[in-house]
Amino acid sequence: GVQETFANNCGDGSRVWNLLPIGGQSGYGKGTDINAGADLEERKAIFGLVGDIYLTVEGGPGVSQEAKAAHARGAIVVPLMRTGGASGGMFDFPPGAMQKPQFASEAQWSLLAKKDALVDE
Repeated sequence: GVQETFANNCGDGSRVWNLLPIGGQSGYGKGTDINAGADLEERKAIFGLVGDIYLTVEGGPGVSQEAKAAHARGAIVVPLMRTGGASGGMFDFPPGAMQKPQFASEAQWSLLAKKDALVDE
């Protein structure tokens, strides 16, 4: 899935943490698995409380739930809008997270929504 692809493309994985419910294992082979929450619902609640910046790719109601919790406490949420789903604004994704953050240029932000953008853009 998206999480495994992301983890496997983050260098040696030394700065990747995979947050999983107690007893869960990612099996990604990169990063450090950290267990938090008795089940997926508790893990999702915790996930929205621990990061400074969240990058979302596609997603459904769970991604939207995590993004809402993160955005509500002032974390930066950067949706890869062109992937659709929650990251495209569905599932009650926080409207404020669809606004360009100060650190991004207009050109950079528009590329996140441009479905036909090339990787080297």
